[in-house]
Amino acid sequence: MDTAFELVDVHKRFRLATGEWNEAVRGVSLTVRQGESIAVIGPSGAGKTTLLRLLNLTLRPDKGEVRVSGVNPSENGGQTLRRLRAHTGTVYQQHNLIPSLRTVHNILAGRLSSWSILRSLLSLVSPREVGNAAEAARKVGVLDKLWERTDRLSGGEQQRVAIARALIQNPRHLLADEPIASVDPSRADALITLLRELNESEGKTIVVNLHDVPIALRHFPRIVGLHAGRVSFDLPPGEITANLLMRLYEGDADMSEGETRAWIKETMKGIPAG
Repeated sequence: MDTAFELVDVHKRFRLATGEWNEAVRGVSLTVRQGESIAVIGPSGAGKTTLLRLLNLTLRPDKGEVRVSGVNPSENGGQTLRRLRAHTGTVYQQHNLIPSLRTVHNILAGRLSSWSILRSLLSLVSPREVGNAAEAARKVGVLDKLWERTDRLSGGEQQRVAIARALIQNPRHLLADEPIASVDPSRADALITLLRELNESEGKTIVVNLHDVPIALRHFPRIVGLHAGRVSFDLPPGEITANLLMRLYEGDADMSEGETRAWIKETMKGIPAG
């Protein structure tokens, strides 16, 4: 099976306002095969978003190698970088939609990188490639909202529009950063099911950052635990124990140790202690 992403001893750090350096990703080595479906879990500040930005090549590592479809962009020119970026669609937690525009325009925004400036401007007046936009909307279940203003859609519908915008690029790989964070819990399962269906029906590689551990365990065959910028474990859900999760989330700034233990006990009922 072909390799979608490969990280070899990758490090990435950022300078804080205090002048100190924060190493968000530390020595991560990870291989994702084409067509795999993976959930990345871990506490806030674990480096999950930085990891996704390394995968979609919007960040470059300070040390180590990132390869997409077997190619290291740092060894090639800018044209190769643009081509590799086009292989990957990304869905962000905040949607990054333009509320005052119709759904069709927001979906077609996924085509802007491949359009001329003139074509992009004309599409704002009379949308181009409406058929492609409609097909992307159909896949994610918002075809009936194609001509509605995006700010009139529910949070779950807006997230589906963001997924459609990524799909219209026809990417090989789809990354999603906390895609259910602003969605009603009753709709969270439906959104993750949608991503998994795209993985199974179209063979797209799916890598999703999730805070919701039970949803990750229910839907994904491979779970990567990230803690303090390092891979803590990389396992199928059936091998993840309550003790592993306790070690992963210990020191979480959002919860005290007691709250962490209570949360894991409640949400991980039925998982064997290891």
